[in-house]
Amino acid sequence: MITRTNMTLHSQFLEEDGVFIWAEEADGHLLPPSSWKHHVFMWHDASCYGSFVEEVEQNNMQGVLLPPHLAFDFFGTAPENKLVHIHWGKDADYYRYTLAPLIEEYREGNVIPSMSDWINDTMSWRIMDYDIDDPLLQRWLSYAVEHACKEDYIHTEKWERIKHLHTYTSYAKAQLQTAVDEEDWLTKIGLLEDDTPFTFSLSLDEPLENSNYWRLTPFLHDKRKRNYSYAYDERKKLPKRWEEYHDRIMRTFEGWGNIAPWLIENGTCKHEITEQEAWTFLTETSEKLLDAGIDIHLPSWWQALKQSRLSLKAKVASTGRAPSFVGMNTLVQFNWRISTQDIELSEDDFHQLVDENRRLLNIRGRWIKLDPAFIQQVKTMMDKANKEGLHFKDILEQEFAKKEQEEGVETPVIIELDDYYSKLMKRLTEISEVPPVQIPESLQATLRPYQQKGIEWMLHLKQLGFGALLADDMGLGKTLQTISYFLYAKENGLLDGPSLIICPTSVLGNWQKEMERFAPSLNVHLHYGANRAKGDDFPGSIKQTDIILTSYALAQLDQEEFQSYTWNTICLDEAQNIKNADTKQSKAIRSFHAHHKIALTGTPMENRLSELWAIFDFLNPGYLGSLPAFSRRFVSPIEKDRDQETIEQLQRFIQPFLLRRTKLDEDVALNLPSKQEQKEYCALTVEQASLYEQLVRDTVEKVETLSGIERRGYILMMLNKLKQICNHPALYLKEEEPQDVISRSNKMETVLELITNIQERNESCLIFTQYIQMGEILQTLLSEQTGQEVLFLNGSVRKQERDSMIERLQSNDIKILILSLKAGGTGLNLTAANHVIHFDRWWNPAVENQATDRAYRIGQTQFVHVHKLITTGTLEEKIDDMLEKKQALNNAIITSEQWITELSTQELKELLGG
Repeated sequence: MITRTNMTLHSQFLEEDGVFIWAEEADGHLLPPSSWKHHVFMWHDASCYGSFVEEVEQNNMQGVLLPPHLAFDFFGTAPENKLVHIHWGKDADYYRYTLAPLIEEYREGNVIPSMSDWINDTMSWRIMDYDIDDPLLQRWLSYAVEHACKEDYIHTEKWERIKHLHTYTSYAKAQLQTAVDEEDWLTKIGLLEDDTPFTFSLSLDEPLENSNYWRLTPFLHDKRKRNYSYAYDERKKLPKRWEEYHDRIMRTFEGWGNIAPWLIENGTCKHEITEQEAWTFLTETSEKLLDAGIDIHLPSWWQALKQSRLSLKAKVASTGRAPSFVGMNTLVQFNWRISTQDIELSEDDFHQLVDENRRLLNIRGRWIKLDPAFIQQVKTMMDKANKEGLHFKDILEQEFAKKEQEEGVETPVIIELDDYYSKLMKRLTEISEVPPVQIPESLQATLRPYQQKGIEWMLHLKQLGFGALLADDMGLGKTLQTISYFLYAKENGLLDGPSLIICPTSVLGNWQKEMERFAPSLNVHLHYGANRAKGDDFPGSIKQTDIILTSYALAQLDQEEFQSYTWNTICLDEAQNIKNADTKQSKAIRSFHAHHKIALTGTPMENRLSELWAIFDFLNPGYLGSLPAFSRRFVSPIEKDRDQETIEQLQRFIQPFLLRRTKLDEDVALNLPSKQEQKEYCALTVEQASLYEQLVRDTVEKVETLSGIERRGYILMMLNKLKQICNHPALYLKEEEPQDVISRSNKMETVLELITNIQERNESCLIFTQYIQMGEILQTLLSEQTGQEVLFLNGSVRKQERDSMIERLQSNDIKILILSLKAGGTGLNLTAANHVIHFDRWWNPAVENQATDRAYRIGQTQFVHVHKLITTGTLEEKIDDMLEKKQALNNAIITSEQWITELSTQELKELLGG
């Protein structure tokens, strides 16, 4: 065996990492650990003879690192190999000399926590009955104990207690609260033997009859005789066998006093306490004593009472006669009631108890509590409600948020309704409860039952002062119902001033004609054109009129005129035109004043939930809160997480003011002719495929470098270009005079085939596209190929010309009408056509359905055939699959075009890859 007589071991304490040890020869040459580690630790069993010793590099020196507990043991025992002569460096020799007297106590487990340090949250340890003067060694010992417990290093009875204490430090810290000195604390945590023959508990009992004082009783429980307990009373003698432990009892009371000084009087525990002290004991002190390991016995009713809470109720009371007008901001009369566990207090009773500073009281055999925090909350809510009043929208908020209340989200004030308001809520939530009305005989139309109910519903909300959103499916007669509403209002004295109808320019003529047809007695004025009345001339132009008709564009341009008047009713047709709450047009129209507001739309939401908010902010301002609050409460949970409970809650909020019937509803019973939707698949031409592949390759690479708004905008731009390629290369290349139109796109061939068949049957057709240039290309091609006049209705067509186009189609003067999706997708009645061709697909199924329903609506007597052109192997085919799934969400108040811009890059590649 090789011996090294000149090897010197050096060491460095590295705090909680342990001790670094290295070796050098006499000339200062460093030795690698592999040459000496085996010899140095040959007799050190704690490190498994060096097997658990880690070789490391520290300060460019090779050595070994001993964890604190192994280092403490190693230097304390200083085992040596007699075959190897080792010199100890200065620090290493100091460690050996200092730790040697401690090692047996350490190994035995005579280690205790330092009470003073644990009070200050420093988890230090020390050797029992031994003071270590060196702070470094004191820290080392604490690190050694920590590591020894974690590594389960030593197995003795005392070390098992130490390890248990290390695991449950919170228990040891809790015992600090009632410990009067270190010996008392070490006894409580089990490191010193407790020879006391009894344990303690403390019991609180309610006052006896004719007494205002609550009773506290300390009990001593015999450790050997489980059923024997002694109620301690300093005026009585202790059992003889326990007399010698009187000082221990006093020390225990002293410890309780550390937690609650008011518990102790003249060195012993109080036996009678006030109601205020009983409240403190129940709510605070008992919890702290329990944490400190003291058994506490409380009245049996306290747990139930603790979990209960007082409720502040506003008992609504209508006056002797029911109000004819309610409205969102109508003040509601009410009386305050404070309720808990079937006990009710009047406002006066409550204030009296508060003034008396009561906390616990027994009413008719039931205990109730008056929590100071609740008292302050009630005072604040009462002051606020008494100052601001209770509004009807507060009642609605509570009634429609009931699901939240059931699931623990508390409403500040519980509103109790009287008989009138209960019935009113029923009429708001159940259309069958809406009062019937007699429609004037002057109406030149026969109403269907569901239309009659729609008119009654709007009139009912008008009488109550609430805005109404009539969201019937396309073609169910929203216009006729609204005209009937105005006619009834006029003939029954409810139209005491002009009303305003705002609609898209494309349907102004339709409204005029429908008014003339169904209600010729209504005096209608068209506010439109360059010669419309402005400024001082405006008031005179609306005198003696019942209805003012204008467009959305003019509503914004003439905002000052419209805003200066309080209208009887404002009706928005195609109300989705104000869906973007931040636009000037939406803000302008939402600022107009009226006694009643109506919105008509078949799609209250085309894209996002915020659009629904904008319409409701027009109808019933403030009802759904501010837009940021609405977004937090509804938009995020629904659009991001599709939270079903939030969807149902929003449905409850909007349901009283939104009426929607579809063509499939049994109550509607339209008996419309059948409708068939058919997908026409078209392959890309070679030219289209080449352009498509090149664009996908170029743009997907760029998408990966973008984020946020820039990424979403770029995706929309890219997808629009791809759709243009799918339609026709000339559209994408922006060719002014495209050549070989038919051969370059299979969609053109498909359209020609469809048109030829339609012509042979002498039927009419609507063709929808979202691109103006595509519409122009189709118009030119179809005119040439069919020899017929083909018209194109888009946003640039003037009102008079639009009206002429619609009339010519409806009278069968023309057979083919091309429409841009935005200009022709809403509000038009085109039932003469029984074929609808969607030349390109939109992202949102609701928009396509709107367009289809220009033909498939009341008045349609022919079988309707819907053709949807889809290019195979492209994003159009993938989008079609997605739209099928998305349609199901459309009816659950969660539809959004933004879905396509939120796709991941991988999903985008799959969408574009065919």
